[in-house]
Amino acid sequence: MTSLFLEPLDVLYLRGNKLFADAGAHGEALMPPWPSLAAGAIRSRLMAEGASLGSLGDFRLSQFGLARLHQGETVEHLWPLPADVVVSHETDLADATYLRPCPTPPGIASSHALPKLPTLQTNIPGKPVTGLWLTGAGIAGWSAGQPLNAKHFARSGDLWQTDPRLGIALDPKTRSAADGKIYTTETIALKKGIGFFAAYEGSANNLPAESLVRLGGDGRGAVVRSVSTPPTAPDWARIEKEGRFRLMLTTPGLFSGGWRPDGVPATLVAASVSRAETISGWDLVTNKPKPAQRVAPTGSVYWFENYTGDLATLKALAHNGFPIEDPARYAEGFGKLAIAPWAL
Repeated sequence: MTSLFLEPLDVLYLRGNKLFADAGAHGEALMPPWPSLAAGAIRSRLMAEGASLGSLGDFRLSQFGLARLHQGETVEHLWPLPADVVVSHETDLADATYLRPCPTPPGIASSHALPKLPTLQTNIPGKPVTGLWLTGAGIAGWSAGQPLNAKHFARSGDLWQTDPRLGIALDPKTRSAADGKIYTTETIALKKGIGFFAAYEGSANNLPAESLVRLGGDGRGAVVRSVSTPPTAPDWARIEKEGRFRLMLTTPGLFSGGWRPDGVPATLVAASVSRAETISGWDLVTNKPKPAQRVAPTGSVYWFENYTGDLATLKALAHNGFPIEDPARYAEGFGKLAIAPWAL
């Protein structure tokens, strides 16, 4: 596996699949971006170094996400706040609480499709704080199911800022500004030391040291560095003993059953999944749009019980991600996940 850190040299245009409409339309940036952003950038640069489409047939993006680069070329991963963690204290972030799967109380009717509801159990009600990310210490705490506090979180404003840009459409005949076609779009300005971690497997080609790639809309430049990342693993012995575990999507999940994950050898008893997202894109090889597909968003959490398989099967799932029928989407890094014991 080749591990890389992509550090942008300029603001990034990280668009989703929403088209501009009427005059004055505003395009929002997508953070975190889809893993296909890194897959396309890396493969394009590998082809510039002489790789062919055939030689890249076994390329697979195995990890992708926001990260912070420390001295010594060590990367600290950064995760969007998992859907099973709720923080209510805006000032000190000191009241992080895990959602707990609980059976539906007798006499309560619900359209919930699973036997247990993810329930927030707290003494003080409050509005959830948004824009939080888990630091490396927070990821370790979440993976162990331990209590989280302020030192485990980073605010999005400390990682990047949005930078709105004004655009004017051109008349194709006169090559002058088109009447009434002004729009704005958000760009992402990452703070110093913040970038994207990407790891890939399968290709025999390696990028040269300190190489450049085109990243996002308008092909803004980013420096690519080979890096190391501290190995992390859940408490497999505890998972085996308890026969249950949590599963979080680290990239959007593309499932045949909509929001329900595929290929997990255990019983799904609860889920905390935000509103579905839609992925799309443009296929440069066939020169046509990719099909629009609904996905479960990054950060979605699923609780499983009655795990009776061997740990090798679960470890393989954690390493390879979910099986995806579309080989192109699988190669782009969709359906990656993290596994952890239930929270204490």
